[in-house]
Amino acid sequence: MDQRLIGKWYKDDMGETINIFDEEPPRIKMSFSSSGHYNFAPNCVYEKDGYLCYEINDDYYRMVYHVRYSDNTLEGFYTQHGKTTPVRYVKLDDVPEDAPYRCAPTERNVPVSDQTRIELLRQYAGYDRDRTCACGNEFVLGGEVPPILEKYKYSQYINGADPAKDEIVFRLLGFVCDHFGHDGSGGLSSGRTITDLISYCEQNNQNTNCRGLAILLASLLRQNGLKAQHITCMPYEDPFEDCHVVVDCLLPSGTRVMLDPSWRLYLKDKDGNYVSLPRLRELLLTDEPFFENPDANHNGEKFDRQHYRDYMTKNTFRFARCTLNKDGVDRNTGHSKYIELIPEGYPTANFSEHRKADFVFDDIAFWKM
Repeated sequence: MDQRLIGKWYKDDMGETINIFDEEPPRIKMSFSSSGHYNFAPNCVYEKDGYLCYEINDDYYRMVYHVRYSDNTLEGFYTQHGKTTPVRYVKLDDVPEDAPYRCAPTERNVPVSDQTRIELLRQYAGYDRDRTCACGNEFVLGGEVPPILEKYKYSQYINGADPAKDEIVFRLLGFVCDHFGHDGSGGLSSGRTITDLISYCEQNNQNTNCRGLAILLASLLRQNGLKAQHITCMPYEDPFEDCHVVVDCLLPSGTRVMLDPSWRLYLKDKDGNYVSLPRLRELLLTDEPFFENPDANHNGEKFDRQHYRDYMTKNTFRFARCTLNKDGVDRNTGHSKYIELIPEGYPTANFSEHRKADFVFDDIAFWKM
């Protein structure tokens, strides 16, 4: 790391301070006086193309910074929602401040709740099917196989698989999980094509975050003629610090299944039926059991069913998806919208009108393939 970056830096916009420490890998602490968040660590920090890069916020609000030393200042840019904004910091001190994290946010979109996760999920269990809408859900299937896949002997995974049988789906889950791992703070490529995602993994210890793995798996499934989409699973809070992304797939047999490549996972219920994402929410609400596939694991770590139940109880409160499912598409890109399924009674008054325009309240319309 360029030693000239070490120290405490400031820019007026949003009252933003960054502290850069002389450590490998690079460590940063940030503060925003505008939001009341002080001395927190970015989601991830890395060096790329001569820049020190760091990412903050949950997926919807993700900001990706690129800065480098220039004439006793830090200069660069950040990207958010596809927009690039220049940034310039002045140096306050050669010694970075290593103060503890604290948070006193000035506002939130929804009230803070002291209820447990399952209490919240049960309070907002239903949907308003009278508020119908034309959600749209287009799938672009097939296409040329990107050459990068053969570096990982992709054809050996799909050769001999009957496209009319469910086996092809689980072979593709195995392909992704055999070669690419999950790193929740590892970031995600700026591009969303199969080639972009694999190239990013190759530069980051074969890892990416849950979104990257889910987009990659969904794209490979569609390439093999299967309807599949990545779904963002979100909690009650907004803004939030953590969410999860999985794949919703229609099996050749006509059954729907949730695939979670972060855990090499699919689930079955007590009757041996595959569990879809909306079905998982129902099982959590009614405290019914589910069972993982025998080889489910997280980067070699044994699957913890209770941990996953707790985690998804938090993250099946709201869902979001694209209206166009095509290699390279994520969120509001081109002809695609990014719509959010909101449970009945959820307080939405404080959300921006721009955000509320993408809310969907009818679960049947949202999940229609």
